Amino acid sequence: MSVAQLVGLSLATFPTWIAISQQRWAASLGWAAVWLLVLALTVVPLGGRPAVGWLAAAAAFATAGLAGWLTFRSKASRGAVRDLDAVDMPGALAGVEVLDGPPTGWDQRRVAIIKNSAARTWAITARIHHDGVAMATDQTCNRYTAGLTELINAAARGELIDEIHLMVRATPDDCTERELWLRANIDPDAPVTSVATQLEHLRWSQAGIRTDTFITLVIPEARLAREARHMGGSRQGRLNTIWSLATEIGSILTGPMGATTVTWLTSPELAEAVRLGFAPGDRDTLTGAAHEATTNPDVNAHVPWAHAGPSYATAAVRHYAHDAWHTVTSTVKLPERGATMGIWGHVLAPSEPFERRCVTVVFPIEKQTVADRKAAQAEFGQSLGQGLRDRLGVRTGAKDVHRKHKLDQAEAQLAMGAAMTHPYAVCSTTVPATAPIAEFGRRLDAAIRRGSMAPQRLDMSQDLAFVTATIPLGISLARTTR
Repeated sequence: MSVAQLVGLSLATFPTWIAISQQRWAASLGWAAVWLLVLALTVVPLGGRPAVGWLAAAAAFATAGLAGWLTFRSKASRGAVRDLDAVDMPGALAGVEVLDGPPTGWDQRRVAIIKNSAARTWAITARIHHDGVAMATDQTCNRYTAGLTELINAAARGELIDEIHLMVRATPDDCTERELWLRANIDPDAPVTSVATQLEHLRWSQAGIRTDTFITLVIPEARLAREARHMGGSRQGRLNTIWSLATEIGSILTGPMGATTVTWLTSPELAEAVRLGFAPGDRDTLTGAAHEATTNPDVNAHVPWAHAGPSYATAAVRHYAHDAWHTVTSTVKLPERGATMGIWGHVLAPSEPFERRCVTVVFPIEKQTVADRKAAQAEFGQSLGQGLRDRLGVRTGAKDVHRKHKLDQAEAQLAMGAAMTHPYAVCSTTVPATAPIAEFGRRLDAAIRRGSMAPQRLDMSQDLAFVTATIPLGISLARTTR
């Protein structure tokens, strides 16, 4: 129970006490019944929220709809684009600005740095190539698990990174690259049987799934500003600090976590990733343009930031509409008994050739002092409750024993220098606007349940949930705008 709920319930008891003080017994019974109703509406959760929370959310959603805040039209759709490098995106992405980092490497790549003025955060995104765990042995999976633990601990020790986002987007493969290669390499005099075999391979390859994996590091401005004073000051110091963090995390990704390559995205690459997040069907066009640009320098293969977002978007109660696509997003409650590394396979498998599935796991990292304080408070509450049960002779249940064991383990790990994180996952399905989005939302929930997890549809928050699940810009559900 939150403090606001406790205060509200306490104030609701005043009419009952006043009626009792005036010896109006019938009125006091009536007010007591009213208080019980308020208690049920305030405390009992319905679909993840109490009834009062649903009423407040519905009122806010209706107000936003009447004010026109739920609908977005890009500047390009209104003929008002003045700067192609200016970010023009809806909702939580309105305060995002993309900067070019310092030149790095032999090719002098300038990595994109994401500045979110609304949330007062900075972020950097990389594309990861990994072999996965489908054919991995138990020893390899254990090594990957230890690598993830090392990644989180390394981020916590630096006391700069606030969140780590791991995102996977699974889309049915359109085989555009193979088709372009065949067009360029098939000899007109080749045997008919060989050409037919290659075309058959191309047709069967379209039954596969293409996955894009991203990692995003989120750094709050309050932490970054202190460190930037020693790295050049002002904006340049912030960019240098972020790049040093990216280098440190990249070595862990390619080492213990087993990633084959880690590529920190430049501004054009990040704009393309964002565009494909809003419009998955644009991939074949962008791939074809990039292929043609290798032989024709006049071809523009990049996506300007003014065109990276949707031309039109609107947030409905149970889905999010962007251009010619609809998306449903659900959050996931991880099982108490733990989960295997391949648990997301059910969720990432599209059910139709035109469907895209996305999964984002967010790791909010607590500071060591905050983690120690939370662990001590939880241990104190558990010990106090256990003492009261022992004094009253109440039997200790299996859940209480399990909770006590978990708290003891967490306290022991914190004492050895481990980091504390409370990860959460967000899953989404994206289909064309002509497809029944309610049916595909039901299929997504069913896939989540097959993985032994519990889904929760993020009603009236589908716009923010969509951005968190599919757009690798470091937007979080847990972070409030300040």
